Amino acid sequence: MERTKIFFTSDAHLGSGYHKDPRAVECRLVRWLQSIEAEAKAVYFLGDMFDYWFEYKAVAPQGHVRFLGQVALMHDKGVEIHFFAGNHDVWFRDYLTHEVGAIIHHDALTVELMGKTFRLAHGDKEYCVQKFSNKFLYKLFRNPLARLLYAAVHPRWTVGFALSCSLRSRKRGMARRAHGKIPHAYHNDYFEVEKELLVLFAKHHAERHPEIDYYLFGHRHLLLDLALRGDKRVLILGDWLQYNSYAVWDGEHLYLDQFEVD
Repeated sequence: MERTKIFFTSDAHLGSGYHKDPRAVECRLVRWLQSIEAEAKAVYFLGDMFDYWFEYKAVAPQGHVRFLGQVALMHDKGVEIHFFAGNHDVWFRDYLTHEVGAIIHHDALTVELMGKTFRLAHGDKEYCVQKFSNKFLYKLFRNPLARLLYAAVHPRWTVGFALSCSLRSRKRGMARRAHGKIPHAYHNDYFEVEKELLVLFAKHHAERHPEIDYYLFGHRHLLLDLALRGDKRVLILGDWLQYNSYAVWDGEHLYLDQFEVD
């Protein structure tokens, strides 16, 4: 089978205590990768595939072996693999490059893919203007001195601390969503869509960069496919906590889809 499609996904949060069965989520993600392996030219993971990731000089997080093994297998078969750093897995070094052949991106990427120009990003940088605390944490997590000091602490303390903080944050976010304070998904006719910060960013950015056709983000755990001016569009990829969702580009059509849960 000819490799004719490019796939995009984000926000699996592998290893998160929020998953009722973390192993089942990882296995579901692996089955999805296996299902697209034969036709995938490239796979772009747009951040937060891991709920926590910090690489010490000679130590990387344990777990995720099934996922990383499948990614390595796909790379060895000629599939181009890209990982974007998200706000949960910002501390990538060179482990994924050496072990699974991945290309690592710490910033947004503008790239031409089969005739169209895409701007790809996790979305946390674009979203951090929402409030001061978001902007502060974004800068703190990327500060070289802060990273050096954090690395000086033994993993027995840092791993548990980071995962517990992530779990509390996720529970608060999902509780707000359950009470209607955050929408589950946007649709083109949903009146709140215009208030979504990533949509506002895409609109303003597109005015200055008319060459960009499609904007793709993760981060917000929402499903969105919205037309901008002309034939431009912005997509938010959902997640693997609720939707098991991803986007596909075949050179003619860009669309969101969901992996069927068994």
